[in-house]
Order: sequence, then structure tokens, then C-alpha cells
Amino acid sequence: MRRPRIARETEHPEGRLALLQKETPTTGARRGRLRYGLMDLFVVAACGLTFAAVVGPGMHAAPKGPPIALIARDLGTTPEQFQQVADRFLPRCPNGPPTESQKRQVAAMLNISVERLDTVMEKYRPDRLRQQ
Repeated sequence: MRRPRIARETEHPEGRLALLQKETPTTGARRGRLRYGLMDLFVVAACGLTFAAVVGPGMHAAPKGPPIALIARDLGTTPEQFQQVADRFLPRCPNGPPTESQKRQVAAMLNISVERLDTVMEKYRPDRLRQQ
């Protein structure tokens, strides 16, 4: 003969699972997990872009080299034409000012006088090369 089942105090009429679900707080197992919402991600992205826009350009050094556009304008030629002539007759890494023969060749190619070329080149010569 089977014994009748005795209801315990801890049993819930809807079943044991329902009792556990009601007794467990809603944040029980997930309490340690971080939850990020869409707005949080937008804030982080905006902060990152702002940082990159403000700090990024300040970290790059100014480009080195002669101001080709300004020199060409003062000589009365186009920057492209001056760049081609300079690449052909002037050395890339000069140890000082161009030689007289280099100046004559550049002036002849640009149809200007050597004196005018000297004046413009001296105007844009870096300070470190003026003392030599």
C-alpha cells in the first residue's frame, strides 16, 4: 500500500521550479555581469572620436621641405613646373645652397634670371642653411 503524499511547507502549489523562480531575485546570477546599452556605446564612440580629432593633429610634426607653391608663385611659374625642374637639377638632400651651375640650369629652364632665383631662394631658405 502506498503512503499518501504529505505536503511540505516549502512546496509551492505550482511546483518546485516556480518556487525557485519566485525566491530568486531577478538579478541573481547576472549581478556580476556588466550590461552595456546602445547609448553607452554611442558615448564611448563619441569620446574616442573627439579625442582623435583634438589630439591626433597635434601629434604630427609639420611637413619638412621647401614651400614649393610659394617659391613657384614668387618665380611666376606653376608649382608642378618648378617641382619638375627642381627634381631634375637640384639635389634631394643638399649639404648647402645649390651650386652656381645648378642655379644657371634652373633659371634657364624657368626663363628667369639667376639673380631673381637667388632672391626668391634666399627668402625661403631655412635658418639652419643661412649660416653656412
